[in-house]
Parts: sequence; structure tokens; C-alpha cells
Amino acid sequence: MQLADEHITEFQMLYKKHYGTDISKAKALEKGIRLIRLMEIVSKHEAKKETTPTLPITN
Repeated sequence: MQLADEHITEFQMLYKKHYGTDISKAKALEKGIRLIRLMEIVSKHEAKKETTPTLPITN
């Protein structure tokens, strides 16, 4: 997976704004890819929850 240079630069700016620290392009790429992978996992889980029928709980 690869990110466009403008997305890496934007990630660096957002990171600095949030944490007050600069990160290298390589570190921004690594963290950006990890964030994308996390979001893919979460969205797949949410999609699965929406399509999986739930049965009522009875005691």
C-alpha cells in the first residue's frame, strides 16, 4: 500500500497540530498506513454487524 505525497504531507501537518511534534515522511507513511489498516478492520466489523441478523435474548 502506498500513500500519495500530498496525503503524507497532510498527515505530517495534522500530527504536528495534534501532538506538537514533527515526524519524518517515512514515519508519517508508516503511521498513515497503520491508520488505514485499522479503519479497514473497523469498517469491515461494522459492515458485518449490520448484515448479521441478531436473535432476541430470552430467559
